[in-house]
Amino acid sequence: MCLEYENSFQIHLRGGADPRLAAWLLEPRRTMTRAIVIVMMLAACGHSAPAGDAADVFIAFNTTFAPFRTWTSFADDLEDTSLPVAVLGPRTQYINQLPASGLTEFPIGTVIVEARENAEMKIFAGVKRGGGFNRPGAPNWEWFELDEMNGPGSQVAIQWRGYGPPNGDTYGGDPNTCNNCHASCGATNDFVCSPDLQLASF
Repeated sequence: MCLEYENSFQIHLRGGADPRLAAWLLEPRRTMTRAIVIVMMLAACGHSAPAGDAADVFIAFNTTFAPFRTWTSFADDLEDTSLPVAVLGPRTQYINQLPASGLTEFPIGTVIVEARENAEMKIFAGVKRGGGFNRPGAPNWEWFELDEMNGPGSQVAIQWRGYGPPNGDTYGGDPNTCNNCHASCGATNDFVCSPDLQLASF
């Protein structure tokens, strides 16, 4: 549009105007056009997150968990009597992406779902959210309880999320929130307790 305006202005001047006057009149328009383009480019850069920040935070939604029963899974029979009764018994753990060999932390965006197969049939999840979330507990992890609305394989809905269950609820029978158990597993395996998901084994 700017070029069309400039071209029409040049045609108008060809009728006999002094070429030096034409150059003098057109130069500010060229300069202004360049300035506008530069300002627009800088403004666009100001609204864009640096590439390195794109994977620093991962926010999970219902759709994040929808395909969890198709992910890599590990089944075991948890018999650790030091844990709340509600978490004992058969369970299947699902992970959306296996960590690469040699890592000391799970990547941001890792989603681990644990489906209990005991009397309560609870489904819990941990998401590597990042951004310093849950720093005093299990840094960068967010905890969830999920529900398959019409049984296994059906629509998944988040029941609660955050540092732990809301008041009056429990995390697998533990009233002291999720962090107590996961923090006790320590940072050596990035606060993931499962023997099937030990970083050293990948």
